[in-house]
Amino acid sequence: MADLIVDATLDDTNRDLKKIKDEFDKAKDRATENDRIWGQADLRAAMSEFANNWYVHRDKITKRLGDLSVKVDQACAAWTDTEKQLSQSLQVEDSTHA
Repeated sequence: MADLIVDATLDDTNRDLKKIKDEFDKAKDRATENDRIWGQADLRAAMSEFANNWYVHRDKITKRLGDLSVKVDQACAAWTDTEKQLSQSLQVEDSTHA
């Protein structure tokens, strides 16, 4: 039977969540940095307006991603503690039967 591997998956998930949150954090700055690539003034204004108007949703998503990341951190810690306790209980049980 294969070992149950949870902590690595949670760590990967959390790393990805933090990358996504970072992208949302930088989105507005990128919109203004990329302003020059849009060329035409109307297009540049529309892209700027979109980036600026989307801040409410972006801020909500960023906050939720941060909250979720904290919960995944807690789940990782809980899993590690549980795994450690299970391992210790098996070692104690093995030594009493030896």
